[in-house]
Amino acid sequence: MLDIKNIYKNFGDLHVLKGVSTHVEKGEVIVIIGVSGSGKSTLLRCMNLLEEPTFGEVWMEDRLMTPPDPYLHFDVIRASKTYQKLVESGLDDAEAIKKIKDEDLLKEKHPRTEGPEYAALLKKIYDENGIDINLGRQKMGMVFQNFNLFNNKTVLENITLAPVKIGKQRLKDAKKRGEASGKTPDDIVREANEKAMKLLTRIGLQDKANVYPSTLSGGQKQRVAIVRALAMEPDVMLFDEPTSALDPEMVGEVLDLIRDLVKDGMTSVIVTHEMGFAKEVADRVIFMHDGVIAEEGTPDEVFNHPKNPRCKEFLSKVLY
Repeated sequence: MLDIKNIYKNFGDLHVLKGVSTHVEKGEVIVIIGVSGSGKSTLLRCMNLLEEPTFGEVWMEDRLMTPPDPYLHFDVIRASKTYQKLVESGLDDAEAIKKIKDEDLLKEKHPRTEGPEYAALLKKIYDENGIDINLGRQKMGMVFQNFNLFNNKTVLENITLAPVKIGKQRLKDAKKRGEASGKTPDDIVREANEKAMKLLTRIGLQDKANVYPSTLSGGQKQRVAIVRALAMEPDVMLFDEPTSALDPEMVGEVLDLIRDLVKDGMTSVIVTHEMGFAKEVADRVIFMHDGVIAEEGTPDEVFNHPKNPRCKEFLSKVLY
């Protein structure tokens, strides 16, 4: 469903992610753990392109969301000056490609594009495989540490804002194409409100529909943020430390909601410091350290039989 290929993320001279690759299967629950600063949240933000990777690719349901990365495509590598020089020096095709990949020659010493023909090849790959970033993001729900609710809008308005805006835009697009949708803008608003109320009822906050976020507790705000993401009917949910900004007594109600979602089969990637929760819900656990995946496996493998020394040290210092 979601493919992360060789993601690098640099902020100036600070290298936060250093070639991270993973795959998220439909219905899978992946939990990412590690010390602060290890790259967990940056990786999650690169998944839906809130942060644009410096290098690497993000694929959603076999569609490319990022520009094609020369380091990943043999056809593009073969079109580069680096490759041509290596072949001219006497290396065959396989040797030249291996040298480029092993030594990061293309990535470190050459720009993404080297002339119009090279740029045209990158464009061809994207034209054949690419998807608009916003369309890709619509398939991913994002839940942040600090809720990110609009304080000048009611709870109901927070939940319906995106579905109404996108629904009305689709009506306009259909009209331009001469297609009859059978719906009106009022229908879009009514349906969004009905769905929002069902979601609020599900989390026991239907009586809060017309209040503003400032009147809610932290746990209530985060549950509203989660159902706001669910209102877009995403294929995968991304949770960025969803309980880190909550008082301890509010953590449980948010974790209970996430438990219900994953039990219902929601594909999820969760960055968390709640180790007991991670051990309980994860199909796969990723331990990140210094911008790379240092250990990966089932909860039993990672929590009970860790192999990486840094992972062992980390787990020995946390409670779960």
